[in-house]
Amino acid sequence: MIINLLTYCRITNKMDTIFVSVASYRDDECPATLEYLFGKADNPHNVYIGICQQNDSDNGDIDCVFENAKYDIFKNNIRMIRLKHHEAKGPTWARYLCSTLYNNETYFFQIDSHTKLVDGWDTKCINMMKYLKSTGMSNKPVLSHYPAAWESFSEEASNRRVGVTRICKSFFNERGMISFLGAETINTNEMFPSPYVAGGFLFSEGSMLKDVPFDPTLDYLFVGEEILHSIRIWTAGYDIFTPNENIAFHEYTRAEKPKIWTDKKYTDEEAFEKVKVLIGLVDNNDLSNYKYGLGKKRSLKDYYKFAGIDLENKKVSKNFCRP
Repeated sequence: MIINLLTYCRITNKMDTIFVSVASYRDDECPATLEYLFGKADNPHNVYIGICQQNDSDNGDIDCVFENAKYDIFKNNIRMIRLKHHEAKGPTWARYLCSTLYNNETYFFQIDSHTKLVDGWDTKCINMMKYLKSTGMSNKPVLSHYPAAWESFSEEASNRRVGVTRICKSFFNERGMISFLGAETINTNEMFPSPYVAGGFLFSEGSMLKDVPFDPTLDYLFVGEEILHSIRIWTAGYDIFTPNENIAFHEYTRAEKPKIWTDKKYTDEEAFEKVKVLIGLVDNNDLSNYKYGLGKKRSLKDYYKFAGIDLENKKVSKNFCRP
């Protein structure tokens, strides 16, 4: 897939700029993800990418923005933080670093560094946001879900409004944390309300980064990242929706690719316990006024009611794929 330079010349509303957060850990698909971001956008000159790259350059890890003429016209649209892989502290911390590269763009888009995108992904996401606002469905909409697997990506399939994946339900895992069950394919053109955001696809107005700033202290947090972010976003007054068509396709499993948990020893205990306090799984008032805590527009109690989560009995009653 090669960037079409003619696309670069299209005229658009310069107000519709998009900041794309890409956290990358030793990922050889990162350069291709950048090609999709620019090459598949209707208006690539409105796309600004903030990358936190954590590579083992001594062992030949590929740089996300390697020296290549195809990036020359976009070089001012790419912002980079380059770290050694042994400096990495997990995805939550890396996403925080990406967020520091935000520069007041109109929209915020968070994806993983192994993602394929459909033609016109930027226009489609923006149109969904504008539709949700113009119809009164939400004044502060957010689009999020677990993207379809990229094995199912094709030019034909990516242009159909069928088979959109939706996060159905949560559960209490063996550590007592609220986790999400895998997505289910839903054949509908609805933008369906949801209590859950996923780390690998999150599209919002840029103002959300100011209302719900990323926490820089959650080192090595994996499980717990998404439920915390979901609750913080929802209690800040944002409404979460599943997109009504597939925008992104994600590489899951990645069995043969480098992982931080095989490269180094670490513990998530401190961050994990903090999340339990913040989302009410543990009683503790020490974080009641925490800068990176919950929003003030809605209550934690109302979130759990909406999501159908019973903290006392550790049960979840609502399935958002089967109302």
